[in-house]
Amino acid sequence: MPTHAGADQERYLLKYLRVHRHCVNVIGGDQQVRDFLGAKGLPKCADALGLHQAIDLAGPRRVTVAESKGTDMDSAVVQLGNAAAGVYEKFGIATTNTLLVLVPRLVERPHGSLSPGHGYRAEPLKTGRDKFNLQESMGGVPFPARPKVTYPEWAKWSDRVSLLSITVIVRNE
Repeated sequence: MPTHAGADQERYLLKYLRVHRHCVNVIGGDQQVRDFLGAKGLPKCADALGLHQAIDLAGPRRVTVAESKGTDMDSAVVQLGNAAAGVYEKFGIATTNTLLVLVPRLVERPHGSLSPGHGYRAEPLKTGRDKFNLQESMGGVPFPARPKVTYPEWAKWSDRVSLLSITVIVRNE
């Protein structure tokens, strides 16, 4: 059960998908996302899916997979990865998956970089204010964080999912 602040942030995420990402159908809540994707059991899964066209529309899909987090980016990369794999499983390889993680803030580290959580940094993107590329940074040269698929039934999508980048959005409200 999310804390009050966590629930507020999840509501903000759903609104963000509708208003800023122009999603016509938003599925919110990790259990609802699991149900929509047909996951069995309780695998780690993203908090929300935003579909950019009607569910019954023919043709390739555009889907935004989104997760609301505090600082646990290790968990976020798994939740996003599993949900992205589920989207490919449901809609096929022609689907365009965009991965987002919403955080309440970034912390400035001593060497000047910004971080959403331990072991990660946020590299500013040129596509908008408060948008960053999630990078792994454990003391060496930072590299793009890659989503991970841990749900066995969707493991066949691991290679495809690992090519996706993760955008960090900072809650701005």
